[in-house]
Amino acid sequence: MTEPENLTLQLLREIRGEIGALRGDVRGMSERLDTVEIKLDGLTHAVVAGFGSLVHELDAVKERVGRLEAEKA
Repeated sequence: MTEPENLTLQLLREIRGEIGALRGDVRGMSERLDTVEIKLDGLTHAVVAGFGSLVHELDAVKERVGRLEAEKA
């Protein structure tokens, strides 16, 4: 092989190695993103459930205040 061919092959091998490293990085980020999505979904459900509970408690308080006001009248 001539010098330019050797240089080309060497550069192609280096590029292949870099691509392999990037694939690993992307795979790791994809796994982390999956974890974030799962945790965010759980957090969203918890927040929605919490708001639902607060609304229910607020309705109960309003009802009690209404009864107390009716008793005073």
